[in-house]
Amino acid sequence: MQSEQTYVATPVQKGGSAIKRPYKLIEIIQETPSVKAFKFKSEFQEKSYFKPGQFVQIGYSLDGTRIDVQRPYSIASAPGLDTLEFYIEIVDGKLTSILNKAKIGDIFNISQPNGKNFEFTPSKNKRSLFIAAATGIAPFICMLRYIEQNRISENITLLYTVRTKQDIIRATELEDFARKGIAKVVITLTREENNPDWQGETGRIDAAKLQKYVPDITERVTYLCGSNQFNSTMTELLKSFGVPADKDHIKHDVW
Repeated sequence: MQSEQTYVATPVQKGGSAIKRPYKLIEIIQETPSVKAFKFKSEFQEKSYFKPGQFVQIGYSLDGTRIDVQRPYSIASAPGLDTLEFYIEIVDGKLTSILNKAKIGDIFNISQPNGKNFEFTPSKNKRSLFIAAATGIAPFICMLRYIEQNRISENITLLYTVRTKQDIIRATELEDFARKGIAKVVITLTREENNPDWQGETGRIDAAKLQKYVPDITERVTYLCGSNQFNSTMTELLKSFGVPADKDHIKHDVW
């Protein structure tokens, strides 16, 4: 942080929303060239209970002012802990600029969880499809951790697209989920079609990949997390396979 500025966690009431709580930054990891992993711990040792797939507002208040800058981020950590983990792409934004300069021990405000429409619940036929782009993997990491910890019986296929091998978030953990049989994990790179060090899929997620990896696609509940354009494209692709575009069959989250 810049020495002339002090950031404090102050309860904020805005538009009738839930009061935020102070969390201390306890870990920063350079996850990919453009993404950092941030872990926060409750100043009150409170455990966070939420539904996998939900998000919170992370913000800061500038000491001596009423300025409160906040942005929504999906939770990557599993429920029931006194820490919260996030994967955040560092862009030149009001909050990400602060996060990029943040130091261990800095205090941020974090709201109560929200996002009921994207929360994970085991499907009736125990089959789900997760489709993620870039940092859209965050809520799915949460879901898979939750599934593993609670030994939930659910047939999961995860399709994850990023630009390059270096852009894969939590690559080792995703490999572990696949190795343990928690999910079938398919990663495809859009900008490394000729990389001899990559033996996996390349190119965008398309009809051919869905046919190859998800032949039972109409029997699954699909969760989408990416940009608006990505989610829209994937929705149209799913509809072309006969998947109904209602919230019981396709759930959307946008970063």
